[in-house]
Amino acid sequence: METNTVEDLNNLFEDSNVKPYAINAIEFFNLKTTKEEEEKVFQETEYWCKIAKTIGCPYVIAVPSEMNKEMKESEIKRDTIEMLLQMSDIASEYNVNLALEFIGFNSFSIRNLSLANEIVEEINRDNIGLVIDTYHFYLGNSSLESIEQVNKNNIFIFHINDAENLPKENLIEANRIFPGLGVIPLKQIGAALHKIGYNKMASLELFRPEYWKMEKQHLANTALQHVKKTTDYMFSNM
Repeated sequence: METNTVEDLNNLFEDSNVKPYAINAIEFFNLKTTKEEEEKVFQETEYWCKIAKTIGCPYVIAVPSEMNKEMKESEIKRDTIEMLLQMSDIASEYNVNLALEFIGFNSFSIRNLSLANEIVEEINRDNIGLVIDTYHFYLGNSSLESIEQVNKNNIFIFHINDAENLPKENLIEANRIFPGLGVIPLKQIGAALHKIGYNKMASLELFRPEYWKMEKQHLANTALQHVKKTTDYMFSNM
């Protein structure tokens, strides 16, 4: 069985004239209950940061854990900051940035932009920033006003997608749809991002099985069409 190396991956990117932007993800990095669990997170951080450096990828996403017990927000915040500070030290050795992604599902420890932004601001390091995903923004009831509190330079990654018209408590990852086809207030989100001066990347993120069954080139063309149309609409006042 043939084994490919990270160098092979880097060569593939170079031959394809494609640049990687982010590795997704160091999952469930906070709220660990033992030193051994924490050490595994730090080992995983180093593993992905080393790969990111090799392939010229500037960002690695960090996803918080689900709640394992009842905790105050202040406790979650303190634990998350302590973990990210140590992860930041590791990432800096590889000249890689870590992007904290809040997850809107009810069971997760960091559900909204406001809390995630507080954490990033308190850490106050150039290599720690945010992911804003419109699906999780919607699910976690983040406010448009919370976008206006964010330093645009702290937004490392912007994931764009939409949601089916279902009760929020019934939404799962498979209910993501192409942007512009659902109920997320993308125009208002775009206006708030424009207000703070954000004008960087937008990345489509979907976990919808029926899309995976589409012919790949048709899927790529359809996705590009929806993203371009939606971002033009979202940022039409720029």
